[in-house]
Amino acid sequence: MPVVTVRAGSKTGPAQLDALVRKVTQKTSGLLQENDRVLVVYREGHASLYYEGEPPSRVVTPRPV
Repeated sequence: MPVVTVRAGSKTGPAQLDALVRKVTQKTSGLLQENDRVLVVYREGHASLYYEGEPPSRVVTPRPV
């Protein structure tokens, strides 16, 4: 199951929680457009977003020889 980690930043106290919730809400909205379910696990200063589906593919461009 792919996971995305979101960090709150350097703020402390309630401001840190507000920043974290705002970032998680934005990230979750994007993930829900492409996936059926997203599980958010909050921890001290960060949150992990687990989702079903494939992780975004990375485009690899070959280097010229």
